[in-house]
Amino acid sequence: MKKSLSKKSTDIKRRLTIVTSECKVCGAPAKYSSYGAVACDACKTFFKRNGEHAQEVLKCDWDSHCEVNVNNRHVCSYCRLMKCFASGMQTGMIRGPYSKKRETRQKRKEIDEHIETPSTALVRLTQPEQFPTLNLLQSDQSTLTVEQWNLLSNVSHCYDEYSGLSIGEHYMLEQDKLPLKFRFKTTSIIELYQKIFDGAPLLYTNNRDFLSLSVNDRSTLLSGAVSYATNLSGMCIVRKIGLTNYPAYFDAVGIITHPNIISSVRYLAYHFKFDIIIMKLFLVILSFSTLKHTVYSHIPSENLSDIKQILHIQDTYIEVAWKYLLYKYNHEQVVKCFSNFIRCTFVVHDAIVTAQDVQWYTNAIDSIIQQTEQTLTLDE
Repeated sequence: MKKSLSKKSTDIKRRLTIVTSECKVCGAPAKYSSYGAVACDACKTFFKRNGEHAQEVLKCDWDSHCEVNVNNRHVCSYCRLMKCFASGMQTGMIRGPYSKKRETRQKRKEIDEHIETPSTALVRLTQPEQFPTLNLLQSDQSTLTVEQWNLLSNVSHCYDEYSGLSIGEHYMLEQDKLPLKFRFKTTSIIELYQKIFDGAPLLYTNNRDFLSLSVNDRSTLLSGAVSYATNLSGMCIVRKIGLTNYPAYFDAVGIITHPNIISSVRYLAYHFKFDIIIMKLFLVILSFSTLKHTVYSHIPSENLSDIKQILHIQDTYIEVAWKYLLYKYNHEQVVKCFSNFIRCTFVVHDAIVTAQDVQWYTNAIDSIIQQTEQTLTLDE
């Protein structure tokens, strides 16, 4: 009887350790330690349902880099479960039918295989139960506001919807059906890039900050930065679909552009390894940059009519990127990440200058600018 009461008291103590903090998984208000970590009721229930048996079947569609917060915790169950484990939650502390059955099977297995000797069993039974300790002084370090999280979510969704990633994935499936000697030919690489470029205007026409600018300022930004953003986005896609793993791809790039560009593409393939969310933010920042380089465009560079508004938009996205990076990494890693992105932008600049005499490329960039301006004009 005493043993039963003691076990019941221990279980209650494990479940109801009162604290005043935030949920370590999503950041919602929480006041109890559940299964080894401070968690809100929603994340507690989620872990109880999925902790023991869902890890093998759940899947993330975004390379396991999803951010989990109170606003989007329902979007990706896999990343939410991984964050539960990272926060200290333990399946062994779940007292449900699944865990009891598993413990029973494990005990029977140990008895059948004679793993446990009498002496080790005695030590285990007499050893006091160890509970995980909580560091209540270590709270969520994110300084992003709810509005900034929403902006981050909108940027990510817009890129996934209109970036052309699905086009790249379809291309690889079609190439896999071909014999090895017919894969990644120059004509197919050109067609792939043209299809990716054709969808580039949607990244601008679906961005509310870009739509808020005047016609003159939109045209100036497009003529100055669209080639940089489009090329980096294209590189991200070809890396993500695995195209840069094939030497034939680099040979094709040298043929359809210029041999000197191969080294630039190889550099980007190796160094453009950003967190997928960071990459999307960097592309938006680049889209609003006030670059004056126009070697690929026939549109003359003009002065921006509302530079304060554009600088405000730049500051907004840069602040979100900086805070998100600090949320994930330390200060030194954040500085290195920004420096690496700047170097990649310089490499793209050199490649653009080299490719200015490639007719299909300059036509594609001019087409992006014209299509975007036409779409925006029709929508007004």
